[in-house]
Amino acid sequence: MSVLFCRDCGVDISGDPLFRRVSFALENGEKAALVGPNGAGKTTLIRACLGDLRLESGEVQILGSCGYLPQTPIVEDEGNVFECVIQERADLLQMQEQLRELEEKMALTPSEKVMEQYAALTELFERQGGYALEALVRRILAGLGLEAEMNSLVTTLSGGQKTRLALCKLLLRAPELLILDEPTNHLDVAALEWLEGYLRDYPGALLIVSHDRYFLDRTVTRIFCLENGALKGYAGNYSEYELLRVIESKTIGREAERLEKKIAKLEEYVRRNKAGVNSKQARGRESQLQKLKPIQVTKVDHGLSISLGSGGRSGDRVLLIEDLSITFGARTLFQKGHLDLRRGDRVALLGKNGVGKTSILKAILHQVPFAGTIRLGANVKVAYYSQEHENLGSSGTVMDEIREVSSLKDPEIRSLLARYGFRKDDVFKLVSVLSGGEKSRLALCKLFLEQGNLLLLDEPTNHLDTETRGVLEEALQEYEGTVLVVSHDRYFLDKVVHKIAELTTQGLSLFEGDYTSFKEYKQQEETQVAPIEKCSKPSSQDQQQDSRNLAREKKRMKQLEIEIEALEESLQTLESELALADTNYELAMKLHEESEKVRKHLDSVLEEWIAGSD
Repeated sequence: MSVLFCRDCGVDISGDPLFRRVSFALENGEKAALVGPNGAGKTTLIRACLGDLRLESGEVQILGSCGYLPQTPIVEDEGNVFECVIQERADLLQMQEQLRELEEKMALTPSEKVMEQYAALTELFERQGGYALEALVRRILAGLGLEAEMNSLVTTLSGGQKTRLALCKLLLRAPELLILDEPTNHLDVAALEWLEGYLRDYPGALLIVSHDRYFLDRTVTRIFCLENGALKGYAGNYSEYELLRVIESKTIGREAERLEKKIAKLEEYVRRNKAGVNSKQARGRESQLQKLKPIQVTKVDHGLSISLGSGGRSGDRVLLIEDLSITFGARTLFQKGHLDLRRGDRVALLGKNGVGKTSILKAILHQVPFAGTIRLGANVKVAYYSQEHENLGSSGTVMDEIREVSSLKDPEIRSLLARYGFRKDDVFKLVSVLSGGEKSRLALCKLFLEQGNLLLLDEPTNHLDTETRGVLEEALQEYEGTVLVVSHDRYFLDKVVHKIAELTTQGLSLFEGDYTSFKEYKQQEETQVAPIEKCSKPSSQDQQQDSRNLAREKKRMKQLEIEIEALEESLQTLESELALADTNYELAMKLHEESEKVRKHLDSVLEEWIAGSD
């Protein structure tokens, strides 16, 4: 059954059609992605489906509950983070309060009707996950990196933390249709991997807008591509979609070429024989020509040709960091950081959110205070790309932005900007109204003008569409300088870097290889910890202590078995008495309370016995 149905939808922007006759359906439990270049209308289509934008044509039906995470959600809740999230299940909290009220009634004036209500409500509460609610809230908060902020006031959170909080609330609500617009923004790698696993097991339908190819490969089984005002569906994850697109493009190209040759031959025959002895045959060929329509081959060309000139050659040692620590107020982010970068290194800086990855880049630029040593090598020129685009002005046009940092003439500036996707009147756009993707491309253009041989890149793929990310990856592969990059785009990291620097509160550790190799190494390391601990040879004193502990454990297990047997007999006696007291409500309530106490005690003793039996 379709949970989202969109038929022949069209939307206009400033009077011009953005897309027309867009149709698709999302089945219950299906997981799909909506992809396409920046500006194709992905977010607009979602907002039109939700009724936030007016449809010029078509209709949309949503059957069931729906939850939506926009790119920049507004969170205005009061109280702490835990309270904010758990209030999303106000229905369960209300049910819990009703159960307490019924318990009080049963204690004061027990009746069969109240007991029946209590039993029915208890069953419903348990079936809907009421008893596991608090544990689920803690699990979601921990998974998305908000465990430390659980008791913090919502008003004290950063913008990125509020986005993660909005996602937590949505996941707890668990609607039948979940629509996520760029959910991977503001997530570190650990949170990304947790979210992938959570969404894979999500029982409802998913529609995700994301440029994170690694994430899409692990979460969706269908792709909708919105491009040039039309939408087309493909089965499979993102990698399978890319392969299908290549095959489709080549097939259409060959068919278009074959048809074009056929049309050319027919046109030549008609031209040569229209007035001759074969005029009758020529008229027949002309009739065939009128029925043939050339196949339009769509060529997507955003004019992108990103280049990152490295300027002059640096010395062999590019950057040396020793005993680095960064402290803000009373909090030390990390300490004892060591890193030695050599010419040509491409290193990814990974770590949890808030551990200080961006702070390291800013420390290299001496923009934040630090303790320790940071030394640049001979002839090193640093160029910095900030994820917040602080180096872009708040006024002026795209052309003005380049004029301020270069001595190029206007025709040269326009030619340069065209390589970064700014063509025709785009160069006169105000910087303040640029989209996130356009600002990123402009920042990359300015980065090229800096001609640095050490690139410090902070989340360079944020806001970029898939094509632009691919062009950037190629540019960095051809770059002759040194790269230190902070990124959670794992597909990008596999393409670009060959070393991973993992940042923890205790410092930096370096790993040779791309992200996938690093992840496999970490998984192997985790699985080897337990066997290594078991293989360590105990001392004679430890052996004696182990023997004493084992004797005590055996004695305790014997005691627990005797206690379990006694409790089981007691519970059986109470249940028999309860069955005979069905008309005496006061006695029934007393026996019920006693049996519940015995059952809880029995459960705790059984848990201890099971734990000791492992």
